Amino acid sequence: MGRWIALIAALVAAFVLARASEQTPAPAAVDAPPGEFSAGRAMDDVRIIAKVPHPVGSPANAAVRDHVLARMRALGLETQVQRADAFNRRAFGDDVYVGGGIVENVIGVLPGQDRSAPALAIMAHYDSVPGSPGAADDAAGVASALEIARALKTKGQPARDVILLITDGEEAGLLGAEAFFGQHPLAKRIGFLINMEARGNGGRAQMFQTGPDNGGTLELFRKTAVRPTSSSLAVFLYENMPNDTDFTVSRKAGVAGLNYAFIGRQFDYHMPTATPANLDQGSLQDLGGQTLAAAREAAFAPALPAKAPDLTYSNTAGSHILAYHPAVGWAVLALSTVLSAIGA
Repeated sequence: MGRWIALIAALVAAFVLARASEQTPAPAAVDAPPGEFSAGRAMDDVRIIAKVPHPVGSPANAAVRDHVLARMRALGLETQVQRADAFNRRAFGDDVYVGGGIVENVIGVLPGQDRSAPALAIMAHYDSVPGSPGAADDAAGVASALEIARALKTKGQPARDVILLITDGEEAGLLGAEAFFGQHPLAKRIGFLINMEARGNGGRAQMFQTGPDNGGTLELFRKTAVRPTSSSLAVFLYENMPNDTDFTVSRKAGVAGLNYAFIGRQFDYHMPTATPANLDQGSLQDLGGQTLAAAREAAFAPALPAKAPDLTYSNTAGSHILAYHPAVGWAVLALSTVLSAIGA
């Protein structure tokens, strides 16, 4: 009987811990301290950006472009719009598909103390699919980027330039990212990049992909993680799925970085129900809070994370990240196999 009680108690404790780890934080109000991320403040932009569906090339998307540009100027950023022809080539088995279009990326630069230092980029896309207003995908990311830039300014001038890269045409095949990293001179100045995405209208924000040679990147992530939900297993699974974000393009260009998204309430993904009213503001708070912590560290640090051999990692409890060389994992697996054999 005692064993059954212990088993039930362990299962209940595991359920409570798992449930707690999946709860989104309470959204901060509009009067939150200036240096903190506020979902309440970011929602003002979400409501404007996601008022109606705004696919690439539409008049509604042009209105969103103008809003984002005006917000960047109000924040004191150096602004520009990159208008470019962009193409994307994808292979599905023996078939090859080419898509293209005219995109207008909105770029804002918060000047750093050393204008020649490798820059930090914060990326999200402002277009939606034709049938959805895209409150989560990706108005949440765009609004978070603007709120993060505002919060960074409260700490003073960063050590390096911070580039807000708000791309166009992501839903049409990563076209804006292809245009920026293939054609814009600022692309070669980026030393670290943080991307924000969503595949649903709620849920915890997950850091689900890193750039190549992620040892240094993970040290920054470990230092700044706020109740993280991430593991190298999730990264492995994602990279073996036929899914892409703009981060695919920056990663292919060799840029180190972190890719964040929330993936709950998936029935709202790319649907008319992805409205500001249905967006979980706790998810927005989680996405912005986690990203701000990483961005603040990268913006004000004397140097960006250096590339180093990939690490295996996972979150354990609270904000702790356990990271180690893959050889350590193989050694533990070998030892457990030997002990299991001895026990048998």
